[in-house]
Amino acid sequence: KTEIVVWNQIFEDWNRAWCEERVAEFNADPNQKYYVTQEFIDGAAWDEKMAAARAAGTMPDVYLQSYNHLTPGVANEYYLPLNDLIPQEQWDDLYDNVKDMITVNGQYYAYPQLLEPAVVMYYRKDLLAEAGLEVPKTWDEFIAAAKALTTDDMYGATMNYEWSMWGWEYTAGGHWPITDDWSAANCQDQGYVDLLNFIGQLYADESVPLQALEGYNGCARLICDESVAMTFTGSWGISSILTDYPEMADKIGVAPAPTKDGSPFKTTLGGWVYVIDAKTENAEGAAAYISWLLGEDAERTGSFFEAANFSKYSPRKSVDEYLTTAADDEWMKLISSEIVPNGVAEPIYAWDISQHMLTAIGEVVTSGATAEDALANAADAINLYIQNNDYASKKPQ
Repeated sequence: KTEIVVWNQIFEDWNRAWCEERVAEFNADPNQKYYVTQEFIDGAAWDEKMAAARAAGTMPDVYLQSYNHLTPGVANEYYLPLNDLIPQEQWDDLYDNVKDMITVNGQYYAYPQLLEPAVVMYYRKDLLAEAGLEVPKTWDEFIAAAKALTTDDMYGATMNYEWSMWGWEYTAGGHWPITDDWSAANCQDQGYVDLLNFIGQLYADESVPLQALEGYNGCARLICDESVAMTFTGSWGISSILTDYPEMADKIGVAPAPTKDGSPFKTTLGGWVYVIDAKTENAEGAAAYISWLLGEDAERTGSFFEAANFSKYSPRKSVDEYLTTAADDEWMKLISSEIVPNGVAEPIYAWDISQHMLTAIGEVVTSGATAEDALANAADAINLYIQNNDYASKKPQ
């Protein structure tokens, strides 16, 4: 059999165990023409090891990659296009928005393993019911609910303005705060003004803590330990709740984040994909393993999400259909049907752009600036960054 080398990253113990079990299953199949050698690499050493292997010409055939690395990687000719290597029915099984996330210049350069919605609203079902409140779908409803649920012992909500603001910004403006060609700031339209006013109102009402009680990634804890009644974090919060506060699970619901008019919230979707190295000599075998692992049997692929306690989500429609029947999990059904299909890819522009937007929110919240003035300052800072770095020329093509 022909050897296929796969590099994976070290994540949770269950994740590694699942990957090891699948490789053993693949290698034990007498009908396979290939066998897989899988190496696990710590995330802290990943970039260095990749750079060394690329320089030495010793890259693996297949390796894990994040969505936001695809476009820059294609520009550097790191990956092989996969359109003709993976069966068409497996491409057709992907959600349309996920297809967009793996497409560069009209070609697919990866097959996705998982999605992690960055913004999920977690709320205390019992507290909303006691207050006679529905799950808020609009900003006005959320402001009213947060105010009503705030007591001397508990905040009504959290609103951490960290990296997760990507989804809020894209939903509010319908675009990123920089033009598509990266030549100018694009953050002063009414949608952005309304977003900053919404966030500012929550702080003015003292319905959210002025000083964050927890970093964004860990905010699921706050809804479990009676600190807040509503909070936002990514889908990974589910794993935190089930692991650390299983007794609270029945009291907690999940929902899309609210929007100005109740239209779908467009969270960013992070996660991981498998790519084939552009210089591999085993493209057919590499694609055979990816196809077998991620694109064929829904039960095989679905077992990953079951092992994850549905803190991660499938990019494939047939896997969601299998899990909906097999698992019958309330949170999974809602996130996979109402949040994931409306998600967008994470932006690939420099973090400096996002930092200027966070500064604008901070000016409204802590300094009392108007949204218009804060966004004007952000636009000036973004434009200066673009000018000083000739940034329009930096966009991967």
